[in-house]
Formats: sequence, structure tokens, C-alpha cells
Amino acid sequence: MTKEQTGKYFERIGLDVQPKTDLATLAGIQQRHTSVIPFENLNPLLRIPVELSDDSIFQKLVISHRGGYCFEHNILLMNVLKTIGFEVRGLLGRAGEKEYSVGRTHMILLVSLDGKHYIVDTGYGGLVPTGPLLLLPDLVQKTPNEDYRLINFDEGYRLEINLNGEWKRLYDFDLQQQVYKDYEVGNWYTSTSPYSSFTKRLTAARSDEHCRYTIKGQEFTRYFKGGGSEKRNVNSLEEMKQVLENDFLINLSGLTNLERLMIQ
Repeated sequence: MTKEQTGKYFERIGLDVQPKTDLATLAGIQQRHTSVIPFENLNPLLRIPVELSDDSIFQKLVISHRGGYCFEHNILLMNVLKTIGFEVRGLLGRAGEKEYSVGRTHMILLVSLDGKHYIVDTGYGGLVPTGPLLLLPDLVQKTPNEDYRLINFDEGYRLEINLNGEWKRLYDFDLQQQVYKDYEVGNWYTSTSPYSSFTKRLTAARSDEHCRYTIKGQEFTRYFKGGGSEKRNVNSLEEMKQVLENDFLINLSGLTNLERLMIQ
């Protein structure tokens, strides 16, 4: 990534600081990224290929003001962090409601800084961590939103989130370094398979310091920091467009087949 592209990325997320290779910069980038660039699966749902080239991801998420899912978010962030001078490697995890219900199709970043290692993830959707997590098992770690912890699991790690006093599994992973082809395989399945949830119905999410916004199918929910939520159904295509543009900050211009957004 060029310095000019890095500058446009910082403009996109609204972070007006001189970036340094320190924890404060890393935390600031992660919080602003998850607040501004949404998680969304419009390309798989609308049968548009998800391209993982650096230029394609930059054009889509930064220039075109779209969002994406884990591969797009975390490849973009990895490129930004490397340009600044961070030491970063990409990992793969196993997400999903149940253990071993899916393959390793979730991309995560491991950032090494001052002799410590941090898990950084901007592409997990509605429960995405909004701050770096120290790679230290059994430590409850606060973020601008919920508390998280890592535990040892199956020769690797499990990430959990505290929701209403209960710890919920998000994904399992290990520290084996991945290469671009590994992401291509996972991306191809996730974006094209009829068995992938991303080709079946709309999913979008965005998280700021006050609220988490999620939409699944036609159900739109706001989860407020400190407790409480507000849920409603989106009943028309025009209303859906307004929600995606105003609440999820997604630029819909140039997209066709938008009637697929209303698939239950």
C-alpha cells in the first residue's frame, strides 16, 4: 500500500493523527475502522465476485464507501498496519454457532508490538472486537464496547465475549501463519457456495462507541452500550436502502438486483 492510499484510508475512517507504531495508534485505528467501515455481504448476496486483490479491496472499502466481510476488512487493515511499520501476520479461525460446524473461513490478524502479541479483528460483524486483545489466556479485557477473553482450546485459542454476564464463544484459532492462497480458498467458498450463509440473506453490522447496529434478513437491531436494544422489521426495499445508507453507511450506487436484499 502506498503512503497516498494510507492517507486516504485515514481520511475514510476519520482518524486525524500522525500514525505511530504504538498501542494507542493501533487501538485508535481499530475503533475508528469498525465505527465507519461496515461489515456487509452485498457482493455475495447480489452475485458479485468478492475480489481479494489489494487494489480491489482498497477501491471498494475506501474509495467507493462500501463494506465487506473478514477477508476484505482484515487484508485492508493488514496492508495499512504494515505500511505504518507494524509487524503483522494473518491467521485463520473457525467461527460459527457450533464447534466444528464450519471450516476455517474467518481471517484474523496477529500484531506483534514491543515483545507482546495482540489479536486484531475488524471483520467479525455484529460482535467484532473494537480494540486490540492481548494474546494472554484467561485475562478479561475491556474494549470500547464489551469485555472479551481468550482461553486455551484444542492446542490453540478461543475468543469469547461477555454478553449479559455470560461468556459466549466467537471463534477458535491457532497461530499458524497463512498465505494469500489460503484466504482465496476460504473467500471462494464463503462468497459463492449455496451452503454459505452469505449467499442466502443480507447480513450487515457496524459498531461505534455508543451502539452496535446489525441487520439479518429483514430484522434490524440496535444494541445500546450499557444494555438495552431496539428491534424492528424492515418491510420494503426503499426502507431497506435507507437503513443501509443511513445506519450502516453503505454506498449503494451502481448496485443492481437490490430486490435480493429482501430475501428472508
